[in-house]
Amino acid sequence: MRRGVYVFYKQSFIDKENKRASYQGSIYGAIQKFELNGCELKIETVIVDKFAGVVGLEPTGQQEDSFRYFASLTLTRDVVAGAALVDARPAQLGRNTHSVCDESTSCALPWLRVQLKRRLIHEISTVNNSLDFSGQVDQFVIPISSRAIGSQLIDVLRAIENARCH
Repeated sequence: MRRGVYVFYKQSFIDKENKRASYQGSIYGAIQKFELNGCELKIETVIVDKFAGVVGLEPTGQQEDSFRYFASLTLTRDVVAGAALVDARPAQLGRNTHSVCDESTSCALPWLRVQLKRRLIHEISTVNNSLDFSGQVDQFVIPISSRAIGSQLIDVLRAIENARCH
């Protein structure tokens, strides 16, 4: 079974210093940890962007940015009701980067999104091992290797919540 999901891209845009930036790279997303202790769910995901290119006339060499997301929440009916599969572009390939991807013109990856009406998910995110955010959020996205795996995961969470979390 495949672990994680990749997208390969090329992009070209004008950067903040008004220089032409052109990159080629890959983005990898995966679940690193998925633990359920009673009804307390802890999830850790990683997104790794490996790229090289040219800014102005200067080559960048091989670079890597690592984004880690940690979420903790209580498994409830609202959580499983708010779980859905979505196809979306990784944030690292924002529309302003004019990315073109090998596999899909949309550059979309499959994600499992948990969305609640209130901020009941505690999220911590880091960029290259430096704290980026820590606080309560109302949604969390998890990269998944396929929509089929995501559907199975939602079914398992629904069964667990139904059996022991309400």
